[in-house]
Amino acid sequence: MKSKALQQYLSTYAEVESLQLQHFSNSCDYVVVIPLCREKYNFLDSVFRSIKDNCLIILVVNSPIGQNDWQQENQLLIDYLHENCLSQDCVSNNIKLLKYNELQDILLVDRNSDGLQINPKQGVGLARKIGADCALSLYAQGLVEFPWIFSTDADVVLPRNYFSQIKSLKEANSAVVLDFKHITQGRELSQFQFLYDFKMRYYLAGIQWAQVGYNYIPLGSTLIASMESYAQVRGFPKRNAGEDFYLLNKLAKVKPIKYKIDNCVIQIRSRFSDRVPFGTGPALLKISRLEDWSDYGYYNPQCFIYLKLWKEFLDSLWKQGQLTIIKPKDAFLQKLYHFFNCQTVFSKSQKQISSNRRWQQFIHQWFDAFKILKAVHFFDKKFERLDYKRLLKDDAFVKVSDSKLNLFIKDHDTI
Repeated sequence: MKSKALQQYLSTYAEVESLQLQHFSNSCDYVVVIPLCREKYNFLDSVFRSIKDNCLIILVVNSPIGQNDWQQENQLLIDYLHENCLSQDCVSNNIKLLKYNELQDILLVDRNSDGLQINPKQGVGLARKIGADCALSLYAQGLVEFPWIFSTDADVVLPRNYFSQIKSLKEANSAVVLDFKHITQGRELSQFQFLYDFKMRYYLAGIQWAQVGYNYIPLGSTLIASMESYAQVRGFPKRNAGEDFYLLNKLAKVKPIKYKIDNCVIQIRSRFSDRVPFGTGPALLKISRLEDWSDYGYYNPQCFIYLKLWKEFLDSLWKQGQLTIIKPKDAFLQKLYHFFNCQTVFSKSQKQISSNRRWQQFIHQWFDAFKILKAVHFFDKKFERLDYKRLLKDDAFVKVSDSKLNLFIKDHDTI
């Protein structure tokens, strides 16, 4: 018998496709979800070339309403999948189970045909949610052995131990975020990719140094979510980008996020993309259009120094056994204090905070990944952004960076 939260989610918040699997009978050990839009025919061979485990692949082929060209490209992929399978069973009007000779079974969800296309504002977030909700439904029926939703993309190569490593994890984590490495072809694209990868890893180093929590790099292709926790936070947000960031932000408030598993790295192929408003593909396009790559700027290290000061200020408000609501002494931090309306927020919660432990829990819930990013953006307006070379020469960078970031620079710097 599955938990009340899981059952409630499926009955109240899950997408309709998950309700159409009541008569599904195939069982598996693991289930992996991949949203598809404008992908090549042979992507499955590369994604799963090292995987021999008993898993079900849920493919959600989707296109936004009004994108007829994308819809036609997707239909070619759907036709290819149909034509090359050994057999197919119709599960519902837009879901089919496809069986292959040397590939795992595929649950193909059609959100591409006329009348089934996705709202452009919901995009990939809805596509991931549909797939994840289907995975949750199958788990609730006892058809999936391990209670984890594996989320990835069509531009990856999964490691051989992708599934097996999860066996060692306990219920202490709400999600796992795996490490990644980009595969590039050509020196120029490699340089663009390095500049963006460095941006993500530098930001992570900065918030780790500031000790504000939420220490991971959110990518939909490296995310593994606990079924139980996924249901508790009501699944993926229906957004056309950033769905991974916002899901992890919710999951981190339920239980800790496990960041990285040793020797389990997802390889991601570098490519330009305009299918979503932001993310790796659009960032590479942006960098490629710069007259000079040195025009690509990074947060000034002072942003993270102020972030650390802000966190230290929050910690200091618990004094002599009670929450003392005062403004920061620093004038710039005072502006952030007013920006977040802290006086009102803290006053409303003061009666419920009876110990330093409760105060730390409050800080974790309130000053979350989204507010951390907003705080960095707030500081970013005060300090000049630096290009890559100037940043590395900045004295404050040495303070903010860590050994992992420095090793990444040593191993991948092509500038």
